[in-house]
Amino acid sequence: MGKLLKHMLEILVLAALAAAAWYVFIEQRTAKLDDEARAKAPGTFLTTPQGQLHYRWHGEEGNPVIVMAHGFSTPNFIFAQNADALVASGFRVLTFDHFGRGWSDRPKAKYTPDFYDQELTDLLDGLDLTEPVGLVGLSMGGIITAEFTARHPERVSKLFLFVSAGLTLGGEAGSTNDRLLRTPIIGDWIWRVFGKRILLADPQYDESELVSANKLAGDVAKQMNYRGYFRALLSSYRHLPMRDQDDVFTRLGATGVPVMAVFGGKDTTVPPESAAQLETLLPAARIEILPEGEHGLNYQMHEVTNPMIVNYFKNAP
Repeated sequence: MGKLLKHMLEILVLAALAAAAWYVFIEQRTAKLDDEARAKAPGTFLTTPQGQLHYRWHGEEGNPVIVMAHGFSTPNFIFAQNADALVASGFRVLTFDHFGRGWSDRPKAKYTPDFYDQELTDLLDGLDLTEPVGLVGLSMGGIITAEFTARHPERVSKLFLFVSAGLTLGGEAGSTNDRLLRTPIIGDWIWRVFGKRILLADPQYDESELVSANKLAGDVAKQMNYRGYFRALLSSYRHLPMRDQDDVFTRLGATGVPVMAVFGGKDTTVPPESAAQLETLLPAARIEILPEGEHGLNYQMHEVTNPMIVNYFKNAP
């Protein structure tokens, strides 16, 4: 029996070493996001205490500013179609990559509400945006911009939410998969080894049935080739609450900042039940459900959503 236990222990140790070696191997296969890599980026970089933040201006200087915050895994080009429509309507649009995504740095940190609040504060301060701006949040960007507006209402003229996280969320909290990903070491290994496969299996990225005008304006997989992307996403998953954040929206409502939100009737990531939840928390908000809309409705249905967002920002509250 003693020899058997010793043999089993040896097998476990070898398996653990093999798993660790595979984790390191996969990580080392990714490139460093250094100055040479950043030279390929289409935009500009802002130096902040948390690292280099990639951003892009669209439209003429002097026009009213709208800042757009993207979601969990797809960088700023997810707003390409919306930004074009806003620029054509006389706005100046600022898009950027959250830390950990796109061309922005991937700091080793807990990606908490405070972290994202500091990110957005540093962006506005670093670009001398002292007047109130229009703010747009998509999915995870929804809870980030809602929290930011609740904390800094004097900096936001209006808030527009696309399929905002922070309300009802697809997937069961506390499920086996959820618990595994939140478990240190085990979750890190699973996410680093299988994260790319998991992300690219998202139905949102199947664009085979879409006309080219309704597709993403960039390759979502490209950012995955740079070290730290998966670590940053996992940190957001663990440290940024993205469901049942009633308090955030209640505090948002108390600010008096106008809010409009759009949800999709076929969205499985942020189910349409979120609309009813938000209506209860923000009775003054304008809330729309697009029956055929999925999680990528902002660009997949931009012919419908662009008039909504343009009219919202052009018209007085």
